[in-house]
Amino acid sequence: MAETLGSLVDKLAITDLKLWHCQEQLFAPGIVENPTLKQKNESLLGQRERLIREIDAWFLSAVTNPETVALTNPQNKIYGQYRKE
Repeated sequence: MAETLGSLVDKLAITDLKLWHCQEQLFAPGIVENPTLKQKNESLLGQRERLIREIDAWFLSAVTNPETVALTNPQNKIYGQYRKE
Protein backbone atom coordinates (compact mmCIF):
# COMPACT_ATOMS: atom_id res chain seq x y z
CA MET A 1 0.00 0.00 0.00
CA ALA A 2 1.62 3.23 -1.12
CA GLU A 3 -0.43 5.60 1.02
CA THR A 4 0.13 6.14 4.72
CA LEU A 5 -2.80 6.42 7.09
CA GLY A 6 -1.91 10.05 7.73
CA SER A 7 -1.96 10.98 4.05
CA LEU A 8 -5.32 9.26 3.58
CA VAL A 9 -6.84 11.05 6.57
CA ASP A 10 -5.40 14.34 5.30
CA LYS A 11 -7.01 13.80 1.88
CA LEU A 12 -10.31 12.90 3.54
CA ALA A 13 -10.26 16.05 5.67
CA ILE A 14 -9.57 18.24 2.64
CA THR A 15 -12.32 16.52 0.66
CA ASP A 16 -14.77 16.98 3.55
CA LEU A 17 -13.95 20.70 3.72
CA LYS A 18 -14.49 21.09 -0.03
CA LEU A 19 -17.75 19.15 0.26
CA TRP A 20 -18.93 21.30 3.15
CA HIS A 21 -18.26 24.52 1.23
CA CYS A 22 -19.88 23.13 -1.92
CA GLN A 23 -23.01 22.03 -0.05
CA GLU A 24 -23.15 25.33 1.80
CA GLN A 25 -23.50 27.07 -1.56
CA LEU A 26 -25.66 24.37 -3.13
CA PHE A 27 -28.28 24.32 -0.38
CA ALA A 28 -28.23 27.99 0.63
CA PRO A 29 -31.70 29.56 0.73
CA GLY A 30 -32.50 31.72 -2.27
CA ILE A 31 -29.76 30.27 -4.49
CA VAL A 32 -30.70 29.43 -8.06
CA GLU A 33 -30.18 25.79 -9.04
CA ASN A 34 -26.62 25.35 -10.31
CA PRO A 35 -25.78 22.20 -12.35
CA THR A 36 -22.03 22.78 -11.93
CA LEU A 37 -22.34 22.76 -8.14
CA LYS A 38 -24.44 19.59 -8.32
CA GLN A 39 -21.73 17.89 -10.40
CA LYS A 40 -19.01 19.01 -7.98
CA ASN A 41 -21.09 17.77 -5.04
CA GLU A 42 -21.50 14.34 -6.66
CA SER A 43 -17.80 14.18 -7.51
CA LEU A 44 -16.78 15.10 -3.96
CA LEU A 45 -19.20 12.56 -2.48
CA GLY A 46 -17.60 9.90 -4.71
CA GLN A 47 -14.10 10.94 -3.67
CA ARG A 48 -15.12 10.83 -0.03
CA GLU A 49 -16.54 7.31 -0.36
CA ARG A 50 -13.40 6.05 -2.15
CA LEU A 51 -11.15 7.52 0.54
CA ILE A 52 -13.25 5.97 3.31
CA ARG A 53 -13.02 2.57 1.58
CA GLU A 54 -9.25 2.98 1.22
CA ILE A 55 -8.90 3.88 4.92
CA ASP A 56 -11.02 0.86 5.85
CA ALA A 57 -8.80 -1.35 3.66
CA TRP A 58 -5.69 0.13 5.31
CA PHE A 59 -7.00 -0.78 8.77
CA LEU A 60 -8.04 -4.25 7.66
CA SER A 61 -4.57 -4.81 6.23
CA ALA A 62 -2.95 -3.48 9.41
CA VAL A 63 -4.98 -5.87 11.57
CA THR A 64 -4.77 -8.99 9.40
CA ASN A 65 -1.23 -8.61 8.04
CA PRO A 66 0.71 -5.91 9.90
CA GLU A 67 3.85 -6.44 7.82
CA THR A 68 2.11 -4.97 4.76
CA VAL A 69 1.70 -1.48 6.24
CA ALA A 70 4.27 0.85 7.65
CA LEU A 71 3.03 2.08 11.00
CA THR A 72 6.11 4.22 11.47
CA ASN A 73 8.83 5.44 9.16
CA PRO A 74 12.40 6.01 10.27
CA GLN A 75 13.42 9.64 10.46
CA ASN A 76 16.28 10.31 8.10
CA LYS A 77 17.44 13.75 9.11
CA ILE A 78 20.78 14.52 7.50
CA TYR A 79 21.21 18.27 7.77
CA GLY A 80 24.16 19.34 9.90
CA GLN A 81 25.36 15.78 10.57
CA TYR A 82 27.92 15.43 7.81
CA ARG A 83 29.64 18.78 7.96
CA LYS A 84 33.34 19.01 7.35
CA GLU A 85 35.10 20.76 10.22
